[in-house]
Amino acid sequence: MADPDLRDRFLNTLHGKAVDKVPVLSVTQTGTVELMRKSGAAWPDAHFDAEKMADLALSAHTFAGLEAVRYPFCLTVLSEALGCRVNPGR
Repeated sequence: MADPDLRDRFLNTLHGKAVDKVPVLSVTQTGTVELMRKSGAAWPDAHFDAEKMADLALSAHTFAGLEAVRYPFCLTVLSEALGCRVNPGR
């Protein structure tokens, strides 16, 4: 379960309430080479193995201190979910 202070800070920020510091997160990508090394979960395996995907996503909080984590790592999944065709060769 998330730390209540982190959760409250994040929700208060979204609602325009005063916070002690602005929460930091990445809305696009956190699967950096450094975090892959630290978490032991690298691409391409982290795209297909749920445990590795979770390990890499959580490393953004564990090692980098971001208040929120994001997965999956590729934004094309959002486009595909909305019915767009994606050319994997580009």
